[in-house]
Amino acid sequence: MNTQRLTGLSKVIIMVLALGAAIAVASGSAVASGSAAAVKLTYITVSSGETLWGLAADYSKDVSQREWIAELVELNNLTSNDIQPGQRLALPN
Repeated sequence: MNTQRLTGLSKVIIMVLALGAAIAVASGSAVASGSAAAVKLTYITVSSGETLWGLAADYSKDVSQREWIAELVELNNLTSNDIQPGQRLALPN
């Protein structure tokens, strides 16, 4: 009788693990496909004398320059507002 109970318990454990794996795969693929499809970046190489405010004036379009700079800093993981000639930056859309 213990053998039958163990077999039933084993079936439940296997079903729970399979369900957990299926949920993990489904949620992981949904996030990955959504992220990859939404991002198209433009890159520039910083020239001598350029500043974040100057770049914002040239590229910010319909977004305020302050918001655009904040997005650029986050997108490029900048630790300061200083940019260097030759530095390659991804521009926010």
